[in-house]
Amino acid sequence: MLIFMKSIQFMLLSISIIVFIFYIHFAYLVDIYLQWIFNNNIKDMQQYDYIIVGAGSAGATLATHLTEGNHSILLLEAGGIPPLFLDIPFLASAIQKTAYDWQYVTVPQKHACKCLVNNQSIWPRGKILGGSSRLNYMAYVLGHQLDYGEWFPDFLQIVAENNDSVSISELKWQSDFANVILEALKELSHDVGDMNTKLDTGFMKVQLTMKNGKRWSTDQLLYEKHGLTILTHALATKILVNSDKAEGIEFIRLDKKYTAMAKKGVILSAGVIESPKLLMLSGIGPRKHLEDLNIHVINDLPVGQNLIDHILTGVDLVTLNVSLGLNLLEILNPISAFNYFFYGEGQWTSSAIEVLGTFHSALNKNKSVAPDLQLMVLPFGISKDNGIIFKRAMGISDEVYSKYFTPLLHENTMIIAPVLLHPKSSGELRLKSNDPSDEPLIDPKYLSDEDDIETLIEGLYFVKKLLETNALRAYGASLNKNPFPGCENEVFDTKEYWRCYVQHLTLTSYHPASTCRIGDVVDPSFKVYNMTNLYVVDASVLPSLPSGNINAVVIALAQKAARMFRGKEMKEAKKN
Repeated sequence: MLIFMKSIQFMLLSISIIVFIFYIHFAYLVDIYLQWIFNNNIKDMQQYDYIIVGAGSAGATLATHLTEGNHSILLLEAGGIPPLFLDIPFLASAIQKTAYDWQYVTVPQKHACKCLVNNQSIWPRGKILGGSSRLNYMAYVLGHQLDYGEWFPDFLQIVAENNDSVSISELKWQSDFANVILEALKELSHDVGDMNTKLDTGFMKVQLTMKNGKRWSTDQLLYEKHGLTILTHALATKILVNSDKAEGIEFIRLDKKYTAMAKKGVILSAGVIESPKLLMLSGIGPRKHLEDLNIHVINDLPVGQNLIDHILTGVDLVTLNVSLGLNLLEILNPISAFNYFFYGEGQWTSSAIEVLGTFHSALNKNKSVAPDLQLMVLPFGISKDNGIIFKRAMGISDEVYSKYFTPLLHENTMIIAPVLLHPKSSGELRLKSNDPSDEPLIDPKYLSDEDDIETLIEGLYFVKKLLETNALRAYGASLNKNPFPGCENEVFDTKEYWRCYVQHLTLTSYHPASTCRIGDVVDPSFKVYNMTNLYVVDASVLPSLPSGNINAVVIALAQKAARMFRGKEMKEAKKN
């Protein structure tokens, strides 16, 4: 009977996902048609005060703040307008690999990602108003105080000043596992509280960018703003430069080419991939690389270099002898839909992550520096959906899924995943060609530095310590001893086994950064070196990764940039 019920459950889930994906693609096509009918009277060579490329976490925030200065602003977004139902938190993974996602993949990784198809990591990036804040898992994390001292000393002040502009919520629903894991952490003498207030190591129930149980994303700041022109389905293809001055943007919208001019500045907020790509297509980047692609070089800068990302491991490594987590059958229950739509409560408000926090690994003897590991806790395993959503979203190969994850289908799996916060491995982003429609070559070079492997192994040892606490032993918590495919020749639970495990099960935390970092490509005022009126404001300028999820930091970064632009204008006004 149980197997029959499970079969019905997976059939219903499959049908629901197919219907939802069909709806997403249909909504996208309708959006394009409506834009073509009602919003296709664009004037070429139109002039604005500022042109912002990208309407994601940074671009939408920046545009909103700049409108307060009575500026005329053009906001270009390559994607479309969010359709209905994209604000349901638990649908985040289902939105990935749709028309609202750039659907990037890395080049094959030499030292990592061996369980993924072609050793390639899938990198979802938002191609939609709101950008990746429309696709992410909504965690609002401010990191550690030592993350910002040198390059963002007024971080806390900026966050406090703009507290009302971001909707932050406590969990509206949580599994029983959330409290159990916090008790286990207390047993190990770790601090449990509001880490966003303390900006220190410790753990908490995650805070989310959510409002009334619905996803809150930065595009919700944009509506009814005076002086703001928003063009969706508009792909920026070139920065127009005269001598060293950025004067405008060339873009394609609905198969037509346009030019827009900027009096005060061109600001790239297109993200860690599209911003460096646009710079390089415009002749701003590494000289040899651009010359090899027959791109005229106007500014030799290390654009696309120093690419870094948070990575995690440990998925479906922990099992319990009782069910404490997210119940798929309850999610499919119509009552869950009723509770969500009428009360903003219930399992549909879950973004998956319930508990997270940071700590110093045993390798990090100096506790006065920023923590090197994060722990991310989810109340289910990716095996629970029988490969319908997560296998596809993460790019796990059929062979690995069938050997390792499928046998866990009827087990009570949990995710307690260590995340590498400050990797020593760094990669690069390069152009494939000088054609703007070609995807760039993304190579994060995961785990190319041995120290990163050692740190992640320490993270797995920390998980083992958690399983030995009374709080978790009471529920029969144990490691999944099924050998990971590719690591069968290593003895389970030895360091050699975990080394192999980490290199096979390497997953992105979706936090790439630093391809236009401050000090290399832009100065502390976000201005591109050797250029006038050209700025980059997004995750690509981060000089290093924060100790946690990056969306909150990117929003604060944009708020800081807006304040700097307003301050600059006030100084110029006084001179005049």
